[in-house]
Amino acid sequence: MSFTLPENFHILSIPFYWGLAILPHGYAIHLATGGNALKWDNRNPRTTNHRANVKSRLSPENFALYERAEAASANAFENLPIFASAVIIGRMAGLSKTVLDDFAMKFLLARAGHSLSYLLINNSRLAAIRTVFYFYSIGLCIRVMVKAAKTLP
Repeated sequence: MSFTLPENFHILSIPFYWGLAILPHGYAIHLATGGNALKWDNRNPRTTNHRANVKSRLSPENFALYERAEAASANAFENLPIFASAVIIGRMAGLSKTVLDDFAMKFLLARAGHSLSYLLINNSRLAAIRTVFYFYSIGLCIRVMVKAAKTLP
């Protein structure tokens, strides 16, 4: 069985990555509300009071997981600009669709690994695995940008 990516997957990977970035936040809401998203107070969820309220309702382990889920989501969104820029610059430079699709797939897999390691690893020594995923994904973006820079006049 073979798997074929959709046409211009690298472009479609930008909104797909946005969806990947929001997933840990949704999981954090699930943790904070005991699975009932209607209990989520969305008036000002970044305040210290809101965080303290969530902390008071969760066990220390679940609050730590909640914090890691929110951090995974924030980190993913912080890396959206470099990823989208690499896709756009690569396209502007005329890099092949194969090169850009390959880059996008590797980036998405690395970022999924990064988010999963954020959620699943609660050991400070093993957390270095997350750093490997992070630098690999950034390296992929830089590589595409360097290829594009060498191609453009």
